[in-house]
Amino acid sequence: MIQVLVADDHHFLLDGFASIVQGIDDINLSATATNGKQVLELLDKESIDIALLDINMPLLNGVETCKSIQKKHAEVKVLALSMHKRQSFVKRMLQYGAKGYILKDDPAQHIIDGIRTVHAGGTYFSPRVKDIALSFVPSSRDALLSITDREIEVLQLISLGITNQEIANRLYLSPHTTETHRRHLLNKLDARNTAELVRKGIEKGLI
Repeated sequence: MIQVLVADDHHFLLDGFASIVQGIDDINLSATATNGKQVLELLDKESIDIALLDINMPLLNGVETCKSIQKKHAEVKVLALSMHKRQSFVKRMLQYGAKGYILKDDPAQHIIDGIRTVHAGGTYFSPRVKDIALSFVPSSRDALLSITDREIEVLQLISLGITNQEIANRLYLSPHTTETHRRHLLNKLDARNTAELVRKGIEKGLI
């Protein structure tokens, strides 16, 4: 279960996020905060995997909060959650260790995919800021396209002809997470179907 903290000074967004993850069996909303100071206090008490941070928060903004998290709670992965697409915002969050950047009006599935991808060790950008991020962080392209250890495990099981449900059972994942890994593998290896995915995995020495 992925334990998530969401920080935003607008309660309607916190309520909206709670409704998004309700019924998602591999994501749990563990805590919410309305400012950066609360985030750091909660991280001292709670076991959190992913922190979704708004950038414009009172007392301590998202950028400074992200910076503090990297110093004090490096095990927590940060996803920026913002209404701004400005290059300066994206750049500063990534410079201070954020693993992704999602826009508040992105579809709910993008937020869920972002959480799962970052938790699995990857990076995730809203499609509307991806080009901005890659334009000033060249190394992000490799990070974005890199295949995580978990995805390699999934790929190896796919090559054996195992179904998503069987893969989920073997790796103690939910079927939703397994399907997300499969979709990311198709994108990262530029494969159109499972057969091509397995072939390219073999060619690249992943299987």
